[in-house]
Amino acid sequence: MTDNASFPVPLDHLITYVRALHGEGSALDHLTDAVVVGQQLDEQSDALIGHFVDQARRSGASWSQIGTSMGVSKQAAQKRFVPRWGGSEAIGEGQLFSRFTQRSRRALAAAGALAGGSLVTDAHLTAGLLAQPEGLAAKVLHDAGLDDERLCGALGVAVPEPELGADHADPAALRAIGFDASAEDVFRGTLAAVLRLGHNYVGTEHLLLGVLRTEGEAAAVLERLGVTTEQIEEAVAAAIARIQAERAGNA
Repeated sequence: MTDNASFPVPLDHLITYVRALHGEGSALDHLTDAVVVGQQLDEQSDALIGHFVDQARRSGASWSQIGTSMGVSKQAAQKRFVPRWGGSEAIGEGQLFSRFTQRSRRALAAAGALAGGSLVTDAHLTAGLLAQPEGLAAKVLHDAGLDDERLCGALGVAVPEPELGADHADPAALRAIGFDASAEDVFRGTLAAVLRLGHNYVGTEHLLLGVLRTEGEAAAVLERLGVTTEQIEEAVAAAIARIQAERAGNA
């Protein structure tokens, strides 16, 4: 067990953070803020545990073994994580598509078009991000020194035309797309990235981070081309901070 003093986020730091949200607020204001922060921590907790559940599953661990490690039954472990981290099935029910930005939906549609009726892979998803050149994912990839031809050539996927599949980016059309196991891993990584960043939407940048988090073939290609998770996370954070500063300046 870890004591409070050595815990990554000590309780007194959380208390200070909550009080700072409304410095002149009442005790009830602080309580309301504490509830919101607590809910965000619960989501982060699920993302943390879910990440290592995925790692355990990929290492060959059974749900019984995972349940034992968590101190719960096999059924309880499955009930907690299979529906939430179930890849395309959960997304197909609209749990995530409703949070996708227009650009990220169009990137998924482009991936479906690139797959040509076959199951969409992590390579298709990565290349599909390039069909949205104004999206944050494409911008950070280009800023990292990658051009579309080089990346798609390494992925073994055709270079998408800008706005490829944009006419089929509504949730109903996206639910008709089939995703393979590597793409489902990307969606799980995407959700983890969204929760880690504390965002309430799924942008192209989250999809890119999802690709890198999977350690799949597409992630390996990006790494061989010199792109790392840390590099992209820093670029995304800097871009988001710049956008927020610009919006604050225009307000």
